[in-house]
Amino acid sequence: MFFLKKYENLFLFYILIVSVLSVYYLMGLNIVITNNAIAEWLINYQGGFVRRGFLGEFIYQISLFFKLNLRFVFLILQIFLYLTYYYLIYRLLKDISFNYLILVTIFSPLFILFPIAELEALGRKEVVLFIILILSSNIFFYNKKNNLGLFFISLSFPILLLIFETSIFYSFFFIFIILISCKELNKKYFIKLFYLSLPTLIVILLLVLNPHSIQDTERMCDSLKKIGESCGMPTFFLSKKIGYHMNEVSWKFEHILRYLTIFILGFGPLLILIKNSYFNVDKVNKNFKQIPLIYYFLIPVFTSFIMMVIAVDSGRWMHISYTCSIITYYVMLKNQVIILNQNNSLIKFFNKKIKNVTKIIIFLIVCMSWNPKAVYHEDLGSLPLFRAIEKSNTYYDNILLIKISRN
Repeated sequence: MFFLKKYENLFLFYILIVSVLSVYYLMGLNIVITNNAIAEWLINYQGGFVRRGFLGEFIYQISLFFKLNLRFVFLILQIFLYLTYYYLIYRLLKDISFNYLILVTIFSPLFILFPIAELEALGRKEVVLFIILILSSNIFFYNKKNNLGLFFISLSFPILLLIFETSIFYSFFFIFIILISCKELNKKYFIKLFYLSLPTLIVILLLVLNPHSIQDTERMCDSLKKIGESCGMPTFFLSKKIGYHMNEVSWKFEHILRYLTIFILGFGPLLILIKNSYFNVDKVNKNFKQIPLIYYFLIPVFTSFIMMVIAVDSGRWMHISYTCSIITYYVMLKNQVIILNQNNSLIKFFNKKIKNVTKIIIFLIVCMSWNPKAVYHEDLGSLPLFRAIEKSNTYYDNILLIKISRN
């Protein structure tokens, strides 16, 4: 079946290209003051407790202690996080028993290709969400007892909210794996869930009850100025309420039509796989196995789309929803929590009935010819992998200007 027999080598090559380009662009964008993805890492607690400040404060203190340039410190952290993420994705997907639709879902422009196609999305803190979801899912479905998984989420999810509070809209993916992996849902188990949820509830209360004032932001910016940094646009938004962000969003019919098309092209192959998969009755809770698997994915996905009416970065929200969906699906498939019906007529049609030339054409059109832009009102991008390589010479000089120390 044409180059699918070389899938593992092809996927390794693809991961390496994406990894190299990601590191290169993280370095190239590091000194760009106007890049919001980079400036977001400057947020810290020097003006008081604030959302998204946890990692920024950690980086700030490391910078002070070792007398390192602040941007250099978070560049090292960004590179570490992205390479960790790509390694975990490779380990997850390299030995999947694949078919043609699986290939299309993995090479989708909504997945790992998106951040290097849209550099405004590269270096964002959702990479921490992806890492924690992969680790959580593997812990739950690999172990017969899920206590370790519960404790891991109980500790990691509150920290995730302190880093990237928007993760709350993707919490249903975590809730999904917690519930279906438990063999017995009873009063004792729900009491355990309540107590283990307390750290998350406390963090949510802290975020809600401690809004950042303009004066707090000014104090934070003053602390950055003392070490040669300046605040970017993300710090300006810290004192703004949710209504401010919602007023920036003004969906029109053309935008809705465009994102409906993106959803169909991007999520379509994955939804076909999910629709033709079913629970392994020996590995899931009996209360949930009668409900079609696809509902467990559509509910978290559509819940996460609330972000599309809250903030303008709709391309990012689509990318995050898709990535969480594909991580959850393939961790379950790899650990035999779900079983894919390879004998389904539609899957057989894509695998065996379509000629190889047609498969290549479909693959290039669906996976390599387009990508969503970061913001909802922008048109589609084109040839994402080619564009990512083509524009690489633009950032070479920036890399030479990276400062290691604060002197």
